[in-house]
Amino acid sequence: MRRQQVRRQSVFSLLAASLAVVVGLALAGPACAEGVLEKIEKTGKVNMGLREGSVPFGYINTKSEWVGFGIDIGQEIVDALSAKFGKKIEMVKHPINPKTRIPMVANGTVDIGIGSTTITLAREDVVDFSLPYFLTGTLLLVPKDSPIADFPDLAGKRVGMGSGSTANIKGLDKAMETGLIRPACEKVLFEEHNKGFLALQQGKIHAYFTDASILAGMKTKAEKPDDWKIVGQYLTYEPYGIILPEGQGEWRDFVNATLIRTIKSGRFEQTYNKWFGPEGEVPLPMSPEYKTLLQALSYPD
Repeated sequence: MRRQQVRRQSVFSLLAASLAVVVGLALAGPACAEGVLEKIEKTGKVNMGLREGSVPFGYINTKSEWVGFGIDIGQEIVDALSAKFGKKIEMVKHPINPKTRIPMVANGTVDIGIGSTTITLAREDVVDFSLPYFLTGTLLLVPKDSPIADFPDLAGKRVGMGSGSTANIKGLDKAMETGLIRPACEKVLFEEHNKGFLALQQGKIHAYFTDASILAGMKTKAEKPDDWKIVGQYLTYEPYGIILPEGQGEWRDFVNATLIRTIKSGRFEQTYNKWFGPEGEVPLPMSPEYKTLLQALSYPD
């Protein structure tokens, strides 16, 4: 009996000691973990995930240069980092697409992901987001002679979309579930929007579904832009945010403060007009809702 009590006490002692070690590691973890800002200051580099096939957010131009609206916003953050640390901070560019953008931020491959990513509650479970800095909605791109004019016309058709665009996929699924599209359409997924547009050009799909801002870029950069049209009423609204790692509040606050200062200074509007203005790469008038969003973001001092 005494031997059993001693054995039981030994087991309890071992469990207690193990629990103490686990708790100690858990408590020590955050204190010892290196923050993103600290790492950037130490290395002099910030790893940025950027689109390379999403005009005009990030793409390779005819001069083989990696350019875009997202890259210019990223440069604003780099400039702010250089000013904060009193030395030049280098932007190290990494390509991301709808499928890889969330994992690459979540696993630490990149410190930040900038492109055309909608803020959703599901994504908030694995990454963090900046304040919304872009507002658009989902529409359809079709050939100019297509009979498709709105989402109900997709019934029985093949519709292309980004494989990583979970918000868009759910939006289209809901449209089918509620009977807006009946009979159901067939979803065809692509890793990059330019691959989806190629399939549309080849007649493999009847329409391409994504955010209006991206569709405008696809149409503008087509060999014959007039051969294509953007149709429909917004199926969903899409607020874009910059993807950031979880548990890095200081880094998120820095990015948000930079966005607000860029908006208040007028540089954000200049950058928008460079890419989306009348003389920009992808003319896309700023909606009244988007203007209201930027006014709200620029209000804090």
